[in-house]
Amino acid sequence: MIYLYACERCGARKEEFRKVIERNNCPNCDQCGTVMQKQITACGVQPDFQPYYDDNLQSVVKSRRHRQTVMREQGVSEKFGKGWI
Repeated sequence: MIYLYACERCGARKEEFRKVIERNNCPNCDQCGTVMQKQITACGVQPDFQPYYDDNLQSVVKSRRHRQTVMREQGVSEKFGKGWI
């Protein structure tokens, strides 16, 4: 994982790739030598579902939950087809 560290003394910042178990072993600042502090950062989340047009449902499906909602509205079940819900 990539972690961000900042020096409280001189304000320098640096990113380092580390194992999760080593995340709290803060490096020394390259500029002043002080031990840096780990910063809390937002993680990047990649969606695992890309929207697509479903020919059978005749609708754009935006997520797994949206697909279930569209199927329920149309009276369709994944296993059996129309009219089996």
